[in-house]
Amino acid sequence: MGPGIRFNGDNDDANLNRDYLDSGPLAAADNDLVRVDVHGTGTSFVVNWTSGVLNVWTSPTKTAPIANGGAVAKDQSLWVEDISSNPADLFPSLTLTVNEASTTTTATDTVVFHRFQSVVIAIGGNSQDPTNFGDPQLGAFTMAGTLYDKGYDVHMYAHSQIQSNGQGAAYNEVKSAVLERNANYVAIYGYSWGGGATYELSAGLKNTPALAGKYQLQYTAYVDGIRHYSLSSETRLPAGTQYHDNFYQRKDWLLRGNSVIGANNVNVTLTSWGKNLVHTTIDDNATLQNLLVTNLMTKVIA
Repeated sequence: MGPGIRFNGDNDDANLNRDYLDSGPLAAADNDLVRVDVHGTGTSFVVNWTSGVLNVWTSPTKTAPIANGGAVAKDQSLWVEDISSNPADLFPSLTLTVNEASTTTTATDTVVFHRFQSVVIAIGGNSQDPTNFGDPQLGAFTMAGTLYDKGYDVHMYAHSQIQSNGQGAAYNEVKSAVLERNANYVAIYGYSWGGGATYELSAGLKNTPALAGKYQLQYTAYVDGIRHYSLSSETRLPAGTQYHDNFYQRKDWLLRGNSVIGANNVNVTLTSWGKNLVHTTIDDNATLQNLLVTNLMTKVIA
């Protein structure tokens, strides 16, 4: 699978156009453009791509366009944009052709992108901040990094970014992905209060008329889910989920998850690998992380 790319159908700069219609230059970088670096040895470098599906720019602010079949410089960075509103345009490609005049040698290399068809939301527990990504004690975000490396469009959030009605930054991201970027599939998982926030987000999405029939919540998971802003176990099945993993421990006396009707329930306290896990360590366990990532990948297409 090649690198992922989003159809640039949202409106980050809040002007009158959807972003793929903006010709630039922009006041700020567009976060839906993908950087591709040109490397090689030769006397001339030319790029071409799937016409009508991609645009290529000299910068993330769309300083200047590059012509399809146009010359580029060695070691130049290109910024690739998906501009097709056709959901069937799933695998656009960009090809570099390098010529060496002295030997008449020609070489080519092609990047085949895959357009994201899904969006994955990872929600941390109390005091877990996505800006601290890389900390091995932030297991919810460690799994997000693994899924990103495997080609998923993953977005990380603090539990506080989800309101009791499900709305907030994570809700806005999913709504934009479904309505503006041709994403049909959604996955949400959360640890501790992030589990409770997972339920709230799922309910908020289901209660949005504009989203009705336009997405499938293919995967959800709680990791020792606690009802948001309480001390009680989160035992409600996320609204509209097609498959729910519920990993929980019963070793702690205060904060601990519990079984969820309709879920694939895994009481790690009863397993050989998780019998000593407590609330503060369960999300960092490598076996649990592998199970969640594997199950999500089985259920959700990137």
